[in-house]
Amino acid sequence: MPDSRDPQNPAQPAGQPPPGTWVLGRVRGIRLTMRFTWLPVAMLLAIGFAAIIGQQFPELGNWRYVAAFAFVIAFTVSILLHELAHALMAMRFGIGVSEINLGFFAAGTHIEGERKSPLEEFAVSVVGPIASLIVGGLAYLGSRAIDEGVGYVALWELGVANLIVGVTNLLPGLPLDGGWVLRAIVWKLTGNMHTGTIAAAWAGRVLAMAVLALPVLLEEIWDRPPSMVDFLIALLIGFFLWSGSTASLMQARLRRKLPALQVRTMARRAIAVHSGTPLAEAVRLAGEAHAGAVVVIDGDGKPHALVSETAVAAVAPNQRPWTTVSEVSKRIGAGHIIGVNDTGEEILATLREHPASEYLVLDADGGVYGVLATADVERAFRGR
Repeated sequence: MPDSRDPQNPAQPAGQPPPGTWVLGRVRGIRLTMRFTWLPVAMLLAIGFAAIIGQQFPELGNWRYVAAFAFVIAFTVSILLHELAHALMAMRFGIGVSEINLGFFAAGTHIEGERKSPLEEFAVSVVGPIASLIVGGLAYLGSRAIDEGVGYVALWELGVANLIVGVTNLLPGLPLDGGWVLRAIVWKLTGNMHTGTIAAAWAGRVLAMAVLALPVLLEEIWDRPPSMVDFLIALLIGFFLWSGSTASLMQARLRRKLPALQVRTMARRAIAVHSGTPLAEAVRLAGEAHAGAVVVIDGDGKPHALVSETAVAAVAPNQRPWTTVSEVSKRIGAGHIIGVNDTGEEILATLREHPASEYLVLDADGGVYGVLATADVERAFRGR
């Protein structure tokens, strides 16, 4: 299953799973969750499998539904093994894993940060499909050992399902595991991680187009007329592949810009005033100093708040002499301080984890260097 490894997406706080998510517990310190969408899909699969069992073993009666649901649970456990393989391999390389989210079509291992080498990328990515292939092989061997009854059917179907999961995820295109394997190979050959991402993302787009054409190929190659269900499934899978690969492509292009972004060049020069300073006076002082931001200091001269540009714009000019800077400022939180030497990755990490419109920028000695506005960061991205 594709793992969620995009470091630019806002992360959900560890103690607050998104709505519609069940927290099942923890495995090796990794939070285990499941989307509520698992239940209706599980019911549909159970009903479908119950029909297969009912045709072969009509004497089971309603017990066929119990057997079918047991198969769905076993398949879910096999998906967990797939994701655990990703997670444990990542942890072996010292890479953090925050969560495993289970689902039939949206399972994912939330791996924090990037792999440091093509070897780590390859190992973390390929081990999941290998785990599915092993489970599929063992289930197939188990079915051959039983060779009859409900157990045979359940193990056979479980084996086939896992073999499909393993082989499909090895297809070389993002967002599938095979796409990350391809990324690792291109990374190794070119020495550039972003080149690997772009190549794997375009491969994912090619796969998406191939999936969309598959129903037509069924008739051309196997002489089987495609049904509406074939087209619908192809459309859903193709959309999943295209959207995932496109997101990866956009992130690769974004990350290529990150090294050129520096707090030192984007930060606005700031002046320091006390909290009781009239807003009109602060604006005048900032204009004289050609500063683009105002920092509010306490009695000891330490910065404790930033004047909000948006709040200042909302105050009419004739009201500014009677408005103090403390009324249009926001207290500086622990996450709203950034170093002057920070660059792209560190900037985006701060903006993602501690959203704000302005950040206090400190120099290497802890003194006030200026203010970094989120709007300036966005303009820098667009400009590049």
